[in-house]
Amino acid sequence: MDFPYYEMEYQFAQLPTPFGTLTYVVEPGDSLLSIARKFNTTINNILLFNRISNPNLIYVGQSVIVPLSPPESIIYIVQMGDTLYSIAKRFGTRVDTLIAINYLTRPQLIYPGQQLVVNPSLRG
Repeated sequence: MDFPYYEMEYQFAQLPTPFGTLTYVVEPGDSLLSIARKFNTTINNILLFNRISNPNLIYVGQSVIVPLSPPESIIYIVQMGDTLYSIAKRFGTRVDTLIAINYLTRPQLIYPGQQLVVNPSLRG
């Protein structure tokens, strides 16, 4: 699975974290995808908090900062024609909440296949 990580502007550790972060130590068999799934976040969110030059290459013992998501969050895959407004409306949340928990620096640029953390219960 290829990720368009090269398109993002990473702002290491300068981002506000609505739900905090944790430091995870990579174990045998881990990948960024498995870590993201374990903590109900996205690979792009993890990349925003770490200096990982190749997201397909992490090593055992490496410390990875993981931005936490609300426990009831889901990971939504953006579909053709979606906008942040339509996603927010579908899940009963707000656009500004989606922007905050996904650390979107250019919220007008979402794309099909992009993974977003969505929390239906956060109505701000």
